[in-house]
Amino acid sequence: LDNDLMQRPPIRKSHRPDCKRFEKTAWTAEQLKLILENVPRDYSCLFTCIALTGLRLGELLALEWKHVDLDAGVIKGEQSLWRGQIVAPKTIGSARIVPYGAVLGEILANHKRRSLYNQLGNFVFCKPDGDFFNQDVLRKDVLYPVLDRLHIPRPKRSAGFHAFGHSAASLINNRTGNLKLAQNLLGHSNL
Repeated sequence: LDNDLMQRPPIRKSHRPDCKRFEKTAWTAEQLKLILENVPRDYSCLFTCIALTGLRLGELLALEWKHVDLDAGVIKGEQSLWRGQIVAPKTIGSARIVPYGAVLGEILANHKRRSLYNQLGNFVFCKPDGDFFNQDVLRKDVLYPVLDRLHIPRPKRSAGFHAFGHSAASLINNRTGNLKLAQNLLGHSNL
């Protein structure tokens, strides 16, 4: 239609499918605190990291110790896990350096000391054999049971690990009013 290749669209307004839009889940600070307090110990560092950094789950699961600078307090989001493969980040803006505070720094340092896999090329968050976690298993076997135990609603297709990012953005916006800061932290390509 825009290029004058047809005179009218083949689908009329009355035949267009309805596109249902729904509000993205964003947990409150109190709900996030409850979730973090109730996650099994083996996953505590992963959940704390996703809650405090705004990194996507795939970015955290592909995170190697060489991407974590405990002295400078930064995480370099340089790769991501997607469908079992290590790939480049989702967008150009996704490749970023994310600063973190003393609380997360201490948690990461303790996690590294306890881990059998703490060399530069090892995954920060991994299974007992050193391989990366499966995102679906983490969601279904770890996150959902915690949410259910705490009676935190989990609407279909909107209460997975993306909700941590939405929550981080909401908290940043509520505290600072700076949407650009939230965009940069989350690595979104547009506001």
